[in-house]
This record gives sequence, structure tokens and C-alpha cells, in this order.
Amino acid sequence: MDVKVLRNFVEIVDSGSLTAASKKLFIAQSALSNQLKVLERELGVSLLWRNSHRQQLTDAGRLFYNRAKQIVFMENAMINEVSDAKDGEIGCLKIATIQSGEVTLLQSVLPRFAEAYPGVTYEITEGESDQILQKLQDGAVGVAVVTTPCHLTEDMNVYCMPDERLVLAYDPDRFFLDDPRREITIADLKQTPVLIIRRYEEMFRALCDEARFQPNIRVINKQLTINLKWCEAGLGVAIVPENSLAFAKKTLAYKTIVANQFAVGRAIVTMKNGFTSAVVKRFLQICQEQLQSK
Repeated sequence: MDVKVLRNFVEIVDSGSLTAASKKLFIAQSALSNQLKVLERELGVSLLWRNSHRQQLTDAGRLFYNRAKQIVFMENAMINEVSDAKDGEIGCLKIATIQSGEVTLLQSVLPRFAEAYPGVTYEITEGESDQILQKLQDGAVGVAVVTTPCHLTEDMNVYCMPDERLVLAYDPDRFFLDDPRREITIADLKQTPVLIIRRYEEMFRALCDEARFQPNIRVINKQLTINLKWCEAGLGVAIVPENSLAFAKKTLAYKTIVANQFAVGRAIVTMKNGFTSAVVKRFLQICQEQLQSK
């Protein structure tokens, strides 16, 4: 059954007569009357009782009218929603990110995007860079936020973000009690138990080799939040991206580590081929504007 027929029937009822409906719909009254007769014949019931003065819904007609009105309403809603989705006004933005990347997004890009597109919902998952890129390639997410270097391929769009500085988080009641400096060197960590993320281990060990000492690495972990918790418990000092301090309690202090190239690269990645939703395109536009403003 054509939805247009249902729409016309609703208009006939709402207008109060075939004459009034034909004027609103710009359809000849005879054609509208024939359409109604075909509809009644198809359904096998009379929908309207009418004479030269007025029309009235039959019991079957009242039931049909209510259902037809629901369908017309749903069709209008569907058209509007699809149009909004096409324009990126609504939809679900699926992002896979490294943990510190989530903080960066929440602090900068996502607030702007959420304000501009309040109809968009979000699914944000965390993981290691290579796991995240696999999700992107599998189509499970539309955007990946990763640390570099990682396994980037030619079929990926890569938008480089500013490097993220690594800092030293610590409990000031246990470490550096007599050291008010805001900056320290790698050599200052000679005897200090260190908690470090595995992806920073190689970089840290290389800097310790340059300073000619073996580091006291107490914990190697993949989870920033766990290292920060252990740091809060006094098990050691944690080498973390500066933005990840948002996960830490205010009782922790931090020092800047003076060392060449002691930072991590980050990138926003999407796939070149395949379907890219309007929501992802809108998000990337705001990301690029944010990056250009820095």
C-alpha cells in the first residue's frame, strides 16, 4: 500500500471533506474520490460514510485513520532523521583511543563537537595503538587515536597531533622531599623506583644508557591508570603523558623531565577507502580546526 495514499486519506479526514482535501493536496476531487474507492475496495470495508453535506468515519475507518496517521508521522520522522544523519547532525561517533588520547579529546575536541552537534552519541573504547588500528580496519570504529610510531598503512588518513610531553608523577610525601625543582634530568632518577608504560620503556632505557646508569624499573605495565594508582600508593614514581594527570588524584605532584625527544607522537587516523559517515567527517573537520589553531 502506497504511503502517499495513506497521507491523502489522513488529509481527507483532517480537512473534513474531499473538496477541501483536493485543494490542499492539489489533486482533482474526482481523482481523490477514485483513490478512496480503490482503497476501500482493497481493504474490503467502508472507511467513510458521506453524503452531500458531511462525512463521517466508520468504525473501520477510525481504526485505519489512526494507524495511517502513525505511519505518516513515522515516515516524516524517518525522512528528517535520515536527512540529519546525512548532514552529520545525528548518529553515533565510534572512537577507539589510547588512554591519554581520551583525555585530549575530552579536553579539547569533543566539547566543541558536542556543542555543535547535540544529537550525536558516542562510543569510546580504549586500547593499545595496534589493537585500535585493527578495530579501525575491521570497521568497528570510525576514528582511531594512536601513539606513533605504530603500524600505519597507505590506506589510512593520518592527521598528526602535537607531541605529548612525558612527565614524572610522584607522591610528594615520599619522593623528592628536599628537591623543590620543577625540572629534573634522567640522571636524577638513578636510584628512584620507576613505574612505566611498556610503550615508553625502550625510550626511557635508551636515555638511561646515555646517562650511563641502569634504571630502577619497579613496574612495567600497559595501563596508565594502574600505574597512577600504584604511584598514589607510594610504590614508585610514574612516567606518564602530561594529559594523563587528569586521571590522577590531586595529591600527586609532577616534575618536567629535561631530556631530548622525551615525548610521544600522536595521530588521529581514519580509513581512506570504504564508507565514511557524515558524523566522522564533521568530527574530523573540528579536529583539523583544533590542530590548525595550535
